[in-house]
Amino acid sequence: MKHMLTMQRTTSGFALPTILIASVVMLIVLLSAVTAVTSSSSLLSNQYYNELAREAAESGLANAKYCLSIANYNPSWTDALPLKPDKDCNGAALGAGYSQWIVNNGNIRSTFTVLRPAAASAGSLRIVSTGTVQLVRGSNASQVWRTYTATTAQISRYNDAPQIAGGAGWKTVGTPGYSGHNGYMLASTGVLYGWGDNSGNQLGDNALGVTVSKPIKVVLPDGVLKARKVFNSGQGASILCIIGTNSTLGDQAYCRGSGGLGGATWQRFGLSGSLTATDMVVNGYSGDGACVLASDAQVYCAGTNDSGGTGNGVANANAPPMSAPTKFRLDLANPGPVSGSAASLTVKKVFSQDRHTCVIASDDQAYCAGDNNYGQLGQGTLTTNVWIGKSIPGRALIPGAPAVTDIRLTYHGAQEGIWFQSAVGDIYMSGHDGQGTAADDPANIGCPNGALVNCYPTPRRITGGVYSQMFSIGEQGGDKHSVCVIQDGVIAANLSGLYCIGANGYGQIGNSACSSSAVTGWYGTVPMANQRALTPINIEADYQMNSLMVITDLGDVYAAGDNTYGKLGRGTSGVACNSTYAKVLLPAGVKATALANGDEYTAFILGDNGRVYSMGRNNNGQLGDGTTIDRSTPVEVQIPRQETVY
Repeated sequence: MKHMLTMQRTTSGFALPTILIASVVMLIVLLSAVTAVTSSSSLLSNQYYNELAREAAESGLANAKYCLSIANYNPSWTDALPLKPDKDCNGAALGAGYSQWIVNNGNIRSTFTVLRPAAASAGSLRIVSTGTVQLVRGSNASQVWRTYTATTAQISRYNDAPQIAGGAGWKTVGTPGYSGHNGYMLASTGVLYGWGDNSGNQLGDNALGVTVSKPIKVVLPDGVLKARKVFNSGQGASILCIIGTNSTLGDQAYCRGSGGLGGATWQRFGLSGSLTATDMVVNGYSGDGACVLASDAQVYCAGTNDSGGTGNGVANANAPPMSAPTKFRLDLANPGPVSGSAASLTVKKVFSQDRHTCVIASDDQAYCAGDNNYGQLGQGTLTTNVWIGKSIPGRALIPGAPAVTDIRLTYHGAQEGIWFQSAVGDIYMSGHDGQGTAADDPANIGCPNGALVNCYPTPRRITGGVYSQMFSIGEQGGDKHSVCVIQDGVIAANLSGLYCIGANGYGQIGNSACSSSAVTGWYGTVPMANQRALTPINIEADYQMNSLMVITDLGDVYAAGDNTYGKLGRGTSGVACNSTYAKVLLPAGVKATALANGDEYTAFILGDNGRVYSMGRNNNGQLGDGTTIDRSTPVEVQIPRQETVY
């Protein structure tokens, strides 16, 4: 009989397999629920401990920033001796009483480690801090069963990247002789630093003393939030001026210091109404004064006016005061524009030296006022008496009336000239040719008093070519000057593109000779081993004293001329005549971006690392290195640093 296995169907309940399957499903659901709760709890715990690690890392950043701030942002710890909670800013142990932990509570403890910051872009450091949280066994603190870490970083950029590296001037204050040497630096945040001589209160009140050998923050005028531009006088005075942003008046000009302009406290340049200041020039040496280019595109001048140099249309009037500057009267210009009305002229750029003021007007022509005894104003006439000038501005009668892009003026009340650069690069000269700066052979043409030189009351074209920069080398002594130009596109072997003419008693023209006789033909220097002179040179270098410095296209600085106090930065000093260009010995890897060579014996260079370097005479602390020791190799000006975090 055949047997068959059958499953009997019931009318109630479930078969065993069904019950088993359901049980398994329920167990899975229950296990999943338990797992989810456990996972969620673990996730929350991880988030909590990771957050503690991040906070520990931020504590390390705060500690690093403090250590940088007290060390002038020069890191004093190393990778081998990093910053930790129980270490000082050098990475050395603080000793008993200091813990290596930020938090040490129960089974949780945290700490941080900060290695030495790495240099990022110029003037900045990258700080990296690692925070650590450890979980330890309650019964055994040395047994770490879990560790959490977090790393955070910041780029710290200093607010001391200078917009302008100020030069210096000097004044005579009796025995022992010269003082008034100063340096100035304007940070990108509008903080102004100054150092050097303070006998004229140009840096601050008497409490500072007369010598300030380390840079200090110059207290700005009341209501001024920040300085936007800084200016100082040239040789013969110690005037400090700024354009500062006033909280209610906008950008205004202010001056202080010695000389015929300024004073022991800030004085505001009294622009009328709602006018603001957009640019400025400061004069020095006998013609102490300043001119401001205002928001109405007109120029207003204050200070010495004994030759009509303020151009206010009033001959030999009293000097306009700072509180009430007078307008440079382009509306009266004679000769006037090539076409159109003088009353419609506005100003694009202003220049002022000694007893002269010139502007480039909206018609791209040059208009000048002031002393004209050698025809230096270039208006076809001259006066026979020294310091009897022309107070009504007139157009320089440059042949063909080309557009003018730049103007240079000499110092001093005799043997003066003015040079004009055209848009196509030609250079024209008017005035006195006593140093051969008219590129001619003197033959007593047109000069008063039987002087055995040429005078040109109408500008004379002295060179042609594509010249992108023109500047003058100031007083060698006895009112002697030189003029230099930089030619574009020159990079052939042994050509730097730098050409000079004029006085060369210190070898500043670089022709391998020092002579009391002027160089009357353009000399092309060959100092720079196939480097070109930089185009353009920083504006602070446009007037240089007794030596010539240029920045090449590779960022090197070359110099020639007077090196009595080591101003040329070549590691030696004591020699006045240096007629061959040599490289300034900047620190390894530092390239120059700007220079200031307006002081007779001191020079400043701005490096691409945002730091200022100085060299030369230091009798007034004008090198800013904390000493009064002369330096023949560049030293860093000790400007306090401020930090901005990016």
